[in-house]
Amino acid sequence: MLCDFQNVTDTLMRNMSASATMHYNNVLNTLFGAFLSKSKKYLFERFDTSKLHSGAIRVSPKMSDFYLNADRSVLCKDIQELLPNIFDKPSAYKQFYTLIQYDESLSAPMRRTILNRVSPQYQDDDSLVNMIYEAVFIAVTRKYEETSEGFVALNYASDITLVGDALFSNSEYVAPCKHFCGRDAELDELHSLMQDHSCVIITGIAGIGKSELVRAYAQKHKSEYTHFGYYFYKGSLKTIIANIISNPVIMDEDLRYRKNLELLSSLGKTVLLIIDNINATPEEDECFDDLLELDCKIILTSHKHYDDLCTYELQIFRSREYALELIGKFYDYQEHDRSSLEHIMMNVGFHTYCIELCARIMSKGLYTPKTLSRKLYSGFRSIVERFSATKDKHSRKKTYYDHIKDLFDFMGLPAEHQNVLRMLIAAPFNGVRKDFIAKLMGLRSMIIIEDLIEVGLVQEFDNGTVTLQTIIRNLVKSELESDSDNCAPLIASIRAVCVNEALDIELDCDKMNEIIFIASSMISFKSYDDGFYFHHDCYKFYERFGITKYTEIMLSHEERICGNHNAKQKMLYLSDAASFEMMQGNQDKALSLQEDAVKHSRDCDDVLLQANTVNTYGYYLNLANRKEDALKAMQTGLALFDQLDGDGVFYYDKYRAIINYADLLFSLGQNDEAIRRVSAAKIELQDKTLTETEVYADCCYALGLYHLCRNDTSAGNDLVSAFRIFIDLYGRDSDFVQTRTAELQGYIENDHNGIMEYEPLKQLLGE
Repeated sequence: MLCDFQNVTDTLMRNMSASATMHYNNVLNTLFGAFLSKSKKYLFERFDTSKLHSGAIRVSPKMSDFYLNADRSVLCKDIQELLPNIFDKPSAYKQFYTLIQYDESLSAPMRRTILNRVSPQYQDDDSLVNMIYEAVFIAVTRKYEETSEGFVALNYASDITLVGDALFSNSEYVAPCKHFCGRDAELDELHSLMQDHSCVIITGIAGIGKSELVRAYAQKHKSEYTHFGYYFYKGSLKTIIANIISNPVIMDEDLRYRKNLELLSSLGKTVLLIIDNINATPEEDECFDDLLELDCKIILTSHKHYDDLCTYELQIFRSREYALELIGKFYDYQEHDRSSLEHIMMNVGFHTYCIELCARIMSKGLYTPKTLSRKLYSGFRSIVERFSATKDKHSRKKTYYDHIKDLFDFMGLPAEHQNVLRMLIAAPFNGVRKDFIAKLMGLRSMIIIEDLIEVGLVQEFDNGTVTLQTIIRNLVKSELESDSDNCAPLIASIRAVCVNEALDIELDCDKMNEIIFIASSMISFKSYDDGFYFHHDCYKFYERFGITKYTEIMLSHEERICGNHNAKQKMLYLSDAASFEMMQGNQDKALSLQEDAVKHSRDCDDVLLQANTVNTYGYYLNLANRKEDALKAMQTGLALFDQLDGDGVFYYDKYRAIINYADLLFSLGQNDEAIRRVSAAKIELQDKTLTETEVYADCCYALGLYHLCRNDTSAGNDLVSAFRIFIDLYGRDSDFVQTRTAELQGYIENDHNGIMEYEPLKQLLGE
């Protein structure tokens, strides 16, 4: 008896418990449901099935081609629908097994290979599905010849067909999820890479959509290949390769591995092999290099980082419309919901899986776009409802936070790596130099940062800068709890930079602006005092550079934290509020606030704060042209600084106070005294080997301006010294240097001085 269409379908019918009511036509409509759906048909015409059964017509080439190119799971899924109607499954199994076993029109090697893939007896429903699949596949893909008695099956003996059937028969491919969308450009770019490279590794953060992309790619392009296999990496490439032909005769895995490598190499570009979620480097899997040397086409997906290999990094959706399209697959939103949905997407950093989860939550009626948008501001943990979601074929019911947390294994990291992640929460969103952030975090090397890049938790840009993606940043804050204790090295460095203390670091002002702002909003402070003094120091940094965008934010933090019972904090807040008003041009209000700050400083047992507060008051009085009052205030401030001379501590603020006082003296015509004061300060700094600091540059700059106003030729040397340090610290194109250059130009124009023709200064500042 032949394993042909008539005998296979008759065997099915004979074993149907409801065969009296479930007609032949119904069996075929169920068995080949996937083909009918692809052909946009609901069922076969009854006269066609009758002719197929009698052999009057043959299986259509379109149907044969469909099942030759379709994944095994397509037909198996339809066979599964018929199982409830089979009354004696062991008997049915034996009949199909015998049908293949004794069909001499099938070559002996082919029968042996097929029967090696199945067990001799029925075991369970899965075994019956696989048995029926083998028989049905042969029946619909074999060739038939027309005779006087109708169409009869020809010998099925092609070894090429055998290889095509046996190779990757245990493929784990599943079609992309029905809500896959928004990645047409990425699919085209991946296809272009596949034309030029044997192996492409798709990288990207967990949950961004790598698996769905390769499944969609396979669905679109696997027909271009003779052989296609898809596997999930479970810790060993050797096991995958050794078992690409199921139930092999060779028992030794190493030998099977070598034989199958040879087979894949011989088949070359006719093979497309996809290995999903490999997450191993060539150093971590001994067979990685063997895979890269194959001539066949290979796609790998991984959240790891690979150097010197062809990688394609999958990132967030390129358009908000694509993200909204994904939401629309689950939740029928209205046009007035768009604003709330955009807030939701921004809150999760446009992360694909997070967006899907949000859409699922809304589809369950747990939240509206507006209420979910508000809820997410409180963090992922605030969503306590449990709901189902599928990831990598596994459906689980969990809270939003738990669904996301499962993507990333923070707690499996060594303690020092967790600490670095906690501090990297302050990295600017558009990246920061690794050496810069490493120095701020107190790291001696970049090894830990490189480790975190390799495992996909830290994002590295092409220019060598790094950052944390929004979803990672939010999870770190929630799960690792970045606070003032575990981020202490970073906080100490930020404060040192803010108050202009000596720190062995090449300052990047723009990045520092962002780091300070992000740290102030993302790091939790365990005590109000710690939080207040951190924000106060940050305010001083922004004040120094005149960055009003952030000074107001830091000031609001100070106001919220400080208490009226704490004279020191109240004084610092008032002083910062005064400087902010001065930057806004509200001179009278600034003077009033600073006068209050001076009064509060008298209740503080802190001479340094008293000195700084009264000196600043004098500086504001000078700006208000109340020079006599300014002179008295500054002299009081310097006298207080003198009281600190014996404590052995160096204070930068003292030298800034001297420069302010000297500026006032110079404006009053006491030129020699002004120059003497600043020259003495400059010498003191030289003696302390602090000639590369900003305050030393300020002394040189002040002396340069004094000499410039007196037409003294020594002005050029002082100005060159000052600008050399300014440029080294902040960069030639920084706002700081540009502001000082413009100020110098104003002095030159007012005094009709030709100092800019001084060649060293001209070369330093440019034409």
